[in-house]
Amino acid sequence: MRLLLPAAFLCAISGFAQMSPRAAARFLDQTTFGPTPSSIAALQNSTITDWLNAQFALNTSDLPDQPILDSTGKFVTNLAPIQAAFFQNAVAGQDQLRQRVALALSEIWVVSQTSGVQPAYAFPPYWRIFRDNAFGNYRDIIEAVTLSPAMGRYLNMANNNKASTANNNAANENYGRELMQLFTLGLTELNLDGTPYLDANSNPIPTYNQAIITQVAKILTGWTFPTAPGATAKTNNPEYYFGQMFPVQAQHDTTAKAIFEQIVIPAGGSAHADLESLINALMANPTVAPFVSQQLIQHLVTSNPSPAYIQRVAQVFQNNAQGERGDLKAVITAILTDPEARAGDDPGVALGANFGHLREPALFMTNLLRGLNATIDTSNRIDTYSANMSQDLFKAPSVFSYFSPQYRTEGGLLGPEFQIYSTQTVANRADAVNTILYGHLDPTTTVDLTPFVNQAGSTSGLLNYVASVFLHGAMSGALTTAATSAVNAQATPLAKAQAALYVVLTSGEYNVIR
Repeated sequence: MRLLLPAAFLCAISGFAQMSPRAAARFLDQTTFGPTPSSIAALQNSTITDWLNAQFALNTSDLPDQPILDSTGKFVTNLAPIQAAFFQNAVAGQDQLRQRVALALSEIWVVSQTSGVQPAYAFPPYWRIFRDNAFGNYRDIIEAVTLSPAMGRYLNMANNNKASTANNNAANENYGRELMQLFTLGLTELNLDGTPYLDANSNPIPTYNQAIITQVAKILTGWTFPTAPGATAKTNNPEYYFGQMFPVQAQHDTTAKAIFEQIVIPAGGSAHADLESLINALMANPTVAPFVSQQLIQHLVTSNPSPAYIQRVAQVFQNNAQGERGDLKAVITAILTDPEARAGDDPGVALGANFGHLREPALFMTNLLRGLNATIDTSNRIDTYSANMSQDLFKAPSVFSYFSPQYRTEGGLLGPEFQIYSTQTVANRADAVNTILYGHLDPTTTVDLTPFVNQAGSTSGLLNYVASVFLHGAMSGALTTAATSAVNAQATPLAKAQAALYVVLTSGEYNVIR
């Protein structure tokens, strides 16, 4: 099937003509933590290809390492400095795309302090896996996370000893199950376009069963935590979160293991060799490409991508045109430059009613701050506002993350972020907007409304400027009417600017990225 590409997209890619402000703003809403007037102007004077290449080359943001123990010898568990650094990086960091993709990956490969990893110092090293591999290969992420001591603790792969009759134990199945269910394959086999692959009776085919879980658990035996400096290595080391886990061959199950797709990993292999065989099998499985591609599309562009969109991206996951499978740089490029993602860049093209996705709380807060010219430092408490909207960073309630990629709205559409969108969190979003416009989010975070105040001499000029920053330059008639009434009821330029912003930033048009 021949794809018809919108003119705005062709110009943006090729550099034949300047991008429109709308096209630049939409693209930046999908690739950064929020467009700003300066970033929109900069992209207009560039091309999508050049912008992507510049972003692929940046790796500047980090989360600060934390002390291991406090003065009493107990683990430091306070995540506030890490959360604050995340928001400072997201608001002011240069490597915007890398951070956006790292956030998405961390919401797929969840490690949480809730019912899991308690020491704060475990989280910066774990986050760096996604930062450093955001544009690498998905295979490398599978391996790095599997050997991460944080994941080893969270899903019980660390000190997962082989079965022993004498000790009355069996291999722990927790990580093996979630590795397949949540991180690579999902529950059912998929066609390349993300639709279920059906058997002769039109029933979905499970990707694995309990017998396979048991076999995969055996493959993953024999790994322990890294040895802490000054300590002596043990068969089962105590938790330590710097470095990678290492194998203890005596605790690895060396029997033959039959896994999915009728693959048999032969007997006699080492812990490392068996792990490599498992990862190779996962990456070769035809379901991994659509399963991963759909989730990345959902995080960056739209909750309900068409099967054709998923298939185009999954094809790139399978082969980046150079014979490489799992190349995330190519996958991210395909997601962001796909005609379905870029269709709305042209104001003459009507987006489907189901296109877009709700801003998750972290994106909601950072988009507000970037659009309102915020200054933010390492003592910020922005996470408290995100947490009030049910996204407390690094404290996901379960391995299923803050919200499930499979969550559906009452109308049956996929709407992952709507799982945490309730009457209370809606009110909390409005409270955050009110605080940022009329008060202070915290003692060190400030915003500058001057550019909006400067437009307040004309109601239409003010609303046009607000729309250019927060709504890709387009505001519906109903929202324009509501905002106009709010602005005209105020007497001072500051009050007019605040009123316009409050109405827009609490609207559905702003909360859903389209």
